[in-house]
Amino acid sequence: MTPRARWGVVLALGLSSGAAWAEDAGTPKAASPLVDATTVVKDLGVDLRYATADNFLKKKVYPDTARCLLLPESAQRLKKAADVLRAQGYRLKVYDCYRPRAVQYQMWEIMPVPGYVANPRTGSNHNRGGAVDLTLTTLDGKAVEMPTPFDTFTRAAHHGYTGGTEASRKHREILREAMEGAGFKRNRMEWWHYDLPDARKRPVLDVPFSPP
Repeated sequence: MTPRARWGVVLALGLSSGAAWAEDAGTPKAASPLVDATTVVKDLGVDLRYATADNFLKKKVYPDTARCLLLPESAQRLKKAADVLRAQGYRLKVYDCYRPRAVQYQMWEIMPVPGYVANPRTGSNHNRGGAVDLTLTTLDGKAVEMPTPFDTFTRAAHHGYTGGTEASRKHREILREAMEGAGFKRNRMEWWHYDLPDARKRPVLDVPFSPP
């Protein structure tokens, strides 16, 4: 059985049984450290794009029960950023949080480009619960202008991009300052993507989206 097929089976079993698994040197271990970020950040906006067809895959790859799951440390740092932003008149809205490794294989098949899509053999920080894709909204949930839409794999999505409108660059910087101030590390190629600094040291997880 190929690695992709093996992990597809593990994911299917986990979703049906409610089991949670962590991969450590190829040995599954029972573990489920992830938390629903909306229980920590009460006003968090949730727009999980991979639970819809509005993404670069052009198809739905998450179930309707998908939630914004994160490591507890990720969720607490997200709360810190949200508290700072709220005082400035903004809320956070997430596009992607924890991502099953089986989905990572699907993404890699479509775009095997390191920097934009992580190789599933080593895993994405999203597979670890240590990465979050997000944007800003107003306090009443209205979108604010950003340099590009989500999942735009162009130079315009880079943090160093100096084009676009002044408002889009301003909002990108407001988000960056809050997220880095909370201890996240930015992805220089994607204005929406932030990681825990030590995310690569965390185990790749395979946990169900369904509530227990």
